[in-house]
Amino acid sequence: MTSRHRVPLRHVRSLFPANHPLTSVAARICRHSPDPCGPCWERAIRDDERVVVEFELPREIEPDRFYVDEIAVERACRGERVTLTRAERRAAVAALHDRGVTPTRIGRLLYMNDQQVRSALNAISQPKPQLRAVA
Repeated sequence: MTSRHRVPLRHVRSLFPANHPLTSVAARICRHSPDPCGPCWERAIRDDERVVVEFELPREIEPDRFYVDEIAVERACRGERVTLTRAERRAAVAALHDRGVTPTRIGRLLYMNDQQVRSALNAISQPKPQLRAVA
């Protein structure tokens, strides 16, 4: 433990799990250790808080389950391993299907099994219910 590390790294790791939203930010800040140290975590958290306050952002964000991150979908369609929501997976399957990619190849590109690909293809091929205005 150096003078810069006031808290042992094993304790820092237990406080901030690897899936914490600021893990990658803290890791970019921390150039003196492979794992982000306490002071670098603190800086990442304080910087994040400044942005929230400055731009009057909500502290807790409700995710929109129908939102599709088109960049993530495009990356997934290129075969990159990207975490996708259900809506994004369907959009990726639809995009690849529209390009004429076979279901087997879609599964390989998106890291999906045959059943998942078939389910997504069925979901996108079903007609959407029409809404009618009632007077």
